Amino acid sequence: MSLTILHLREGRLPAELTSFIGRGDELAEITRLFGRGRLVTLTGPGGVGKSRLAVRAAARARAGYEHGVCFVDLAALREPSLLAPALAEALGLPDPRAGTVLDVLVDYLADRRMLLVLDTCEHLVDACALLAEVLLRSSPGLHVLATSRQPLDIAGEHTLTVAPLPVPGDGPPDPRRPCESVRMFAERAAAVVPEWRLTPENQAAVVLLCRRLDGIPLALELAAVQLRALPVEQIVDRLDRRILRVRGRRTAMPRHRTLETAIDWSHDLCSPGERLLWARLSVFAGDFDLETAEEVCGDVELPRCEIVDLIAGLVAKSIVRRVGRSDAARYRMLDTIREYGADRLERAGETAALRDRAFHWFAARIERARADLASPAQPEVLAWFRREQANIRALVDHGLAVASDDELVGALLGVGRILALQGLIGEARYWFGKVLAARDLGGDAATELIALGGLLAVLQDDLDGAAVLLERAAARATAAGDAGSLAYVRQAQGVAALYRDRLPDAARLLGESVELHRSVGAKDVLAPVADVFLSVACTLRGDTDAALGHAERAVAVTERSGDLWCRSYGLCVRGLARLLAGDAAAALTDVRAGLAVKRDLGDRLGVSLALDMVAACLVTLDQPMQAARLLGCADRLRRYTGTTLFGPQHALLREVYERTAVETLGADAFRTAYETGEALGMAVAVGEALAERPAPSAPDERPDRPALTPREREIAELVAAGLTNREIADRLVIAKRTVDSHVEHILAKLGFSSRARIGEWMAAR
Repeated sequence: MSLTILHLREGRLPAELTSFIGRGDELAEITRLFGRGRLVTLTGPGGVGKSRLAVRAAARARAGYEHGVCFVDLAALREPSLLAPALAEALGLPDPRAGTVLDVLVDYLADRRMLLVLDTCEHLVDACALLAEVLLRSSPGLHVLATSRQPLDIAGEHTLTVAPLPVPGDGPPDPRRPCESVRMFAERAAAVVPEWRLTPENQAAVVLLCRRLDGIPLALELAAVQLRALPVEQIVDRLDRRILRVRGRRTAMPRHRTLETAIDWSHDLCSPGERLLWARLSVFAGDFDLETAEEVCGDVELPRCEIVDLIAGLVAKSIVRRVGRSDAARYRMLDTIREYGADRLERAGETAALRDRAFHWFAARIERARADLASPAQPEVLAWFRREQANIRALVDHGLAVASDDELVGALLGVGRILALQGLIGEARYWFGKVLAARDLGGDAATELIALGGLLAVLQDDLDGAAVLLERAAARATAAGDAGSLAYVRQAQGVAALYRDRLPDAARLLGESVELHRSVGAKDVLAPVADVFLSVACTLRGDTDAALGHAERAVAVTERSGDLWCRSYGLCVRGLARLLAGDAAAALTDVRAGLAVKRDLGDRLGVSLALDMVAACLVTLDQPMQAARLLGCADRLRRYTGTTLFGPQHALLREVYERTAVETLGADAFRTAYETGEALGMAVAVGEALAERPAPSAPDERPDRPALTPREREIAELVAAGLTNREIADRLVIAKRTVDSHVEHILAKLGFSSRARIGEWMAAR
């Protein structure tokens, strides 16, 4: 991986911060290989530039994939079982049940033409191979570009070994056309030392340096950083002496030894404190902030107060890279650099101690975060967790081995809640199941963990699995007189009864849960959820007055506490009760307010439910076309959550509104609008539901519109993606005036007056 790729999430291609040097033959070969098959794996040692090449190849190919490119950075993922959920998250899919995530991915990708980039597969090579094989077999329009230090070794795979950049030959160099390794070093050197230039006087030393480093991009970038302290001639001299020592031990020097030598050399230039911090920072699987580095890495040997200056030194030497906004700086190391540090940490015998320290630090932070979830700090807690999720995932397994029951359970209760609040029910169940299988836990907190595991199972309609957990939790809570845990048991049992269409039992059990939570003075973010489900049960039984009362209580409690997540659910179910009481306008106001919060919190599960409710209100308010679009999007989202509606009665209620829309529009018009909605991105659908953007007309409402030519459609897609005419011309290698003419023709054909309408029309199609 190159030093110049930023880490981004949600499937977007990382930004390229420096110029891309050479690789024309490799890019052409990737295109050729994709003409022969649908899986191409870029192999080669660390630091050779596989990731950078994959990003550039994907960017060049993006216009050829109707459904775009999805980039998945696997560097920080350590659990093979979380590979499929990580891909679902990168694709923007709400979290499915752990056992169904592969089915969800297969279903989602089945009819899409998409390029999937799996970056850094070597530590998960078996899981990546299995996933790629299943997806490629079931998705004929899917292409996969993988990077790995070894092939995936599955049928249909084409591999391309990424070699280092070409180095100068033995003849005299041509100063007008320096080879790619020399050009890369020169550009990176000028970025480090602005006044530095490749000259006839230093060119021989640069050529020698590129040869010594075998043209490995990471090694060249590390060498360029040293120009701050040394002229290039001295850099070559120091490197030569080190390489000679290596060659004295071996007759041949593989490229990975060359890279290790270059990193050794950078390591030697670090101060003792920087070397120690480098090793200790390797404990973080993802990026990290200064406070975490100080707490985990600082001790008597490495004083906490010195770490900020040491990190600055490592940043200056390109060992650590700064990422994130200027007001919230975070740091990370490339995999190759991290592995080197981890090896040094292991040699020092500190690996276990640092992992212990990291686990204890994050466990304590999660405990505090759990307490803050039911407060105005909730959005900050969720944002913090998203930033630290890679580190927390990597440390949970370590906690299974070393943490006390109380510390482990406390951490999991916090992690489970935070994941649930983001709609990531499947991952929460995964960790709960792993802990419950590995430990025979005792104590009230463990009973709560089992009860919440049951609630998570209910939410994903695994009612039989939930029943086993809830019976166990109920027996423990009753025997211990643990009213707090029993409240969660009754809450989960009430939701299960709702899902089993036993409305009287649901109302009784949820009522018990509400009273138990109140008796123990529960301040937890999940406690008011009992009132939310009780409101639904009352609504479906026809008791809208009681339903409004329970919803009002949930809204009032969460307004006082500052809990936005549960408050938004309270608003949605209050809207549902008002809708059935005959006040659709007030219901729409409530549900839209709840949907806006769900969007802002990133609660994709809540978004799917709220879209459904907005659609029901719009049907009642005689806006069936827009309602049909939202119903389509809501159904698509719900298929990928692994969850259901609020039980069979709620599903029947939903069918009533859908049938009304069909009768108003006609079956064909409804189906067109519904399928258009199924294809909408979540952000677009939410914008329409909140009336923040107008809903485009259905595509067939203007059957007289002429069809676009293939070139016009290609340009329309790029307009919809936000490219300017100049950018489109550069992308398609045509004149800008040609693009101007095509855009004018597209506007005239479609009867539009702005480029924005082209984007809306493309989204609708």
